[in-house]
Order: sequence, then C-alpha cells, then structure tokens
Amino acid sequence: MNLDILGNLGEFIGAVGVVASLLLVARRMRLGIEQTQRNTKSVRAATFNSMVENSIRLLEHVFRDPELADFLARAADDPDGLTAGERLRWNSYMTAIFRHMGNLVYQHETGAMEEKMWESYRRSFKEHLLSEGWVAWYLDHSHLFDERLADAVHAILEELASEGVPHAVEWKERGSLG
Repeated sequence: MNLDILGNLGEFIGAVGVVASLLLVARRMRLGIEQTQRNTKSVRAATFNSMVENSIRLLEHVFRDPELADFLARAADDPDGLTAGERLRWNSYMTAIFRHMGNLVYQHETGAMEEKMWESYRRSFKEHLLSEGWVAWYLDHSHLFDERLADAVHAILEELASEGVPHAVEWKERGSLG
C-alpha cells in the first residue's frame, strides 16, 4: 500500500466517522425534543390540575354553605349595605377571586394554558362581570392587581358595553377609568 491509498482510506474512515457522529447527534436531539414535548405536556397537565383545584377551592364553600352563598349574593347586590365584618369578608373573597383570575391570565399568556381552556375561564369570568357589584369592587381595588388582569377586565368590560350591559356602558362613558 502506498501513502496515497492510506491517505484516501483515512479520509474515508474520517468521513464515515463524521457522518456517524452527525447521525448520533441528530438522534440525541430528536430524543431531547421528544422529552421536552413530554415534559411540556406534563407541566401543562399539572398546571391545568392546579387551576381546576384552585377554582374548586374558591367555589366549594359557596355551594356547600347556603349562608355564604346568600351573603355573596347580597354583597354583590348591595356592597354598601355590608357591616364592617362583612365588608372584610367580601374584600377577602373578591381579592382571592381576582388573584385567581390574574393567575389564569398569566398562565394563558405564558402558554401554560391552551386557548380553548382560557376561553372557557374567560367566559366564566365574563359571567361574573355581569354583576355590577363585582365590577364596582374591581374598579375600586384595581390598583392591587397586575396590569395584565386590568387588560383582561377592560377587554371584557368593552365587550359587555358593546352588548349594552348598563354598568359596562357607564364605565365606558366615564372614559374606561379604573
């Protein structure tokens, strides 16, 4: 064997080695992508479960305790008629509800919540904002919450105003302040 043949053989073996290395790297990358996708699904499932659990925790006492349900209905209808203790209870409940919604907005914004799930929560939130008491409470306390929640609330109030809901129309006519 002369040196040319050995050189050519060395180049061939080197090229085979490079191709084998590239195939190995490509396989590892594919496995890494598949693992990332499994992890993403797992994180989304855990996030969804946590959001549902939080929602249930917030609602559970309402459907288990008729007195609390009556109180919340009365508070939403006439927040000015509450005693000092009732006002504290109402403020605590509403803070929890709006913190929960703020978390849902954040989860959607970061991609942890799928669009269909977000839309279902948004529809539920919109139902609550049909209550003038809920809107009034939020507008009085909006400074306690994240700007992203304010954007979500304002977007829903815009929709309600376009649908002719009186307190949303009034909010819009005042210049959408709050």
